[in-house]
Amino acid sequence: MKLRLLLLAAVMLTAGCASALLNGQIALRQGRYIEAEGYFNEALAKDPGRTDALVGLGIAQYKAGQIEESIGSLEKAVQVRPNEPSVRLYLALGYLKRGETDRAEEQLTALRSLKIDARVGQQVQEALDLIKKGPLSDSVRSFLIGSLETQAELSREVQDARLQAQMAQAYYYSYYPYYPFGFGPFPPYYWGYPGYFGSPFVPYAPCVLVWRGGLPYCI
Repeated sequence: MKLRLLLLAAVMLTAGCASALLNGQIALRQGRYIEAEGYFNEALAKDPGRTDALVGLGIAQYKAGQIEESIGSLEKAVQVRPNEPSVRLYLALGYLKRGETDRAEEQLTALRSLKIDARVGQQVQEALDLIKKGPLSDSVRSFLIGSLETQAELSREVQDARLQAQMAQAYYYSYYPYYPFGFGPFPPYYWGYPGYFGSPFVPYAPCVLVWRGGLPYCI
């Protein structure tokens, strides 16, 4: 998590993004939703066209329990970013909390058609199946909301972990290049996959070979 936040900070500062947007993203990640909302509003005041700030604002408002405000923000965001999974998800959750299952179904159907984590996709499909069976009781609707929120958070944590592993691996191989010709620090045990090298067993799994400065590196 900390590594991802540092990466986010570096990328956004390099791109010249406003500090308010950066602070908003960090506050949102750390669960400081009211503070994040303030930062996103500040970023939008400086640049109303910042859709990423609008998306962050809608999610922060949802997390803070401001459902009506969240729906308003995300309805604007979905017009600009219809293929953004987080927009579709939190808009659907907002509609479910408001009891508008038809509108929630529309957003979940759109979300299901996007490229999303398989486990999130399965949870979305199960929610759609329940919605299609008929009116939802309050307890079932609350269960759906909680299940979708939990699976989305788990998926994000897995993505964070994968990113950290990829960054750590890239950092390691930036110092220790892998030579797939039998004279590098690690022998080429595994030649079965084109473009992949290394042992299929621990501790060195197959990796993608790239070229940096005329030398091959395994990442």
